Amino acid sequence: MVAHCVREGPLEACGLLGGVRPVVSSFHPLRNGSRSEVRYDADPADLIAAIQSMRSQGQEILAIYHSHPKWQAVPSQTDLRENHYGDVPRIIVSLLGEAPEVRVWRLDAESCQELRWDVISDGNIGPSEA
Repeated sequence: MVAHCVREGPLEACGLLGGVRPVVSSFHPLRNGSRSEVRYDADPADLIAAIQSMRSQGQEILAIYHSHPKWQAVPSQTDLRENHYGDVPRIIVSLLGEAPEVRVWRLDAESCQELRWDVISDGNIGPSEA
């Protein structure tokens, strides 16, 4: 996921993480149809293919990720306003510093809450135990 965000810079990258709650086990990079440094719109064909792939494996969308090439890993007003997936966690990868910064958020139209997460021993991502 982070490598995808770095590769796409300076454009915003986006994608989905799928699995069976609470463990992420699949990665679905999507093309940014906006081809923009300040916003993303997932390519519709990529999005449909990713969802079909997850469904065929008995998975669901567990998180949506995108990068902020020029800003911190905090939700923008656009991120809050254009949240069309309810309480699905949003991962933001900032490329502002020397090393990418990854933060996870739960969004609604007017606010956001940061979530804790961990990489677990088999390389999958799950909720933090702390």
